[in-house]
Amino acid sequence: MPHEPSAEHRDLVIQLARLGDLVQSLPAIEALLETAQGRTLDVLCAAPLTAVLAGDRRIGRVIPWDGEQWRAWAERWQENPTATLHAMQRYVASLGDTTYERVYPLNQHVRSQLMTQLFSGRFSSAQDQEHSEARIRPWAQHLRQVARERGANRVHLADVWCGMCGVRPRGEAPLLVPPAVDLPGDLAEIGARPGRWVALAIGAGEADRCVGPAVWSQWIRELLTETDDGHIVLIGSGTERETAQAILESLPALLHGRIWNAAGRTTLSQLMRVLHTCHWVVGADTGPLHLGTLVGTRAMGWYFSRARIHETGPYGDGHWVFQHAAHTQPGSWPIKESIEVMCDGRHRNAEDWTLWRSRMDRWGVFFDDGSGREAIEHSRAGIWRTCAPDLCESMAA
Repeated sequence: MPHEPSAEHRDLVIQLARLGDLVQSLPAIEALLETAQGRTLDVLCAAPLTAVLAGDRRIGRVIPWDGEQWRAWAERWQENPTATLHAMQRYVASLGDTTYERVYPLNQHVRSQLMTQLFSGRFSSAQDQEHSEARIRPWAQHLRQVARERGANRVHLADVWCGMCGVRPRGEAPLLVPPAVDLPGDLAEIGARPGRWVALAIGAGEADRCVGPAVWSQWIRELLTETDDGHIVLIGSGTERETAQAILESLPALLHGRIWNAAGRTTLSQLMRVLHTCHWVVGADTGPLHLGTLVGTRAMGWYFSRARIHETGPYGDGHWVFQHAAHTQPGSWPIKESIEVMCDGRHRNAEDWTLWRSRMDRWGVFFDDGSGREAIEHSRAGIWRTCAPDLCESMAA
């Protein structure tokens, strides 16, 4: 029988946030896997998102966390604390061995701190916990400052999570092979026809980051007019079905043969396969945009409202993002300019928007608008030296 790793050699990453955050945790997870030889690394994430990591054989276990159930128990606690406590204990016991020597919490809130205590077992000494807190504290302070000041930060959130885990960025983006799953019958031919396939993420996790259906309709119309070999796949969750239908109804019937409506019709595994067959994924700062980069698809992002490219832009080399100048809903959109990037290789700013390209170096990912690259690296290096001086010597070598 294969030897099972002992509890002393098992570590856990906790990521309880949404899809985009889970995807952008992969740089830290992969760096941990690369450096922690002889150790097993498990990941705890929201139950609906486990399919993202299920195919990564390097991860020991992907543990589903049912947040909705725990919220329900919290609401029932005062009514019947004894029965609720027993139900919670049974849930934790059903997860199997939950004793870890090292726990890496990537979310800086009370819930994540509680999970850290829950999964830190008898092998975690007070000294180990203090060392972990000392490693995390400078980065947590950095994130709070960024959230408060919205300043000139150039260290990507995914690379901050690397620092929190005590590892340096690997200098390359994670890449996963999508699961081999069947698609619904009418979607099976996505990617099979020759031409330029574009997945259009029509929604976003927050309303203020959503692009309206009229804007997407205009974008589709212009792309399919510009190129004879373009194909569009509408992607999104079940809540975006009406948006997808509104987009289709606003377009000439002649174009419908080049549009596939997959919104609300795929599992997460199927969505990964759809994205993998497309050449581009286009959207706001939303989970499917980041999921596309994970399976090797180039991203074209439109960042506005509170979305900021330098913190949560698509991770990797060669992605493009238009960043809006103000933290408001835009009055105009980079429709022609984004199509030019995809079809003609032309790179120009739009009114109130700046075009950036993602690049990678020893400090992780950064975004370049063609000016001040040395200053950008100096800024990022300074943050790393402040927050993780012990890692900087090897990073600078």
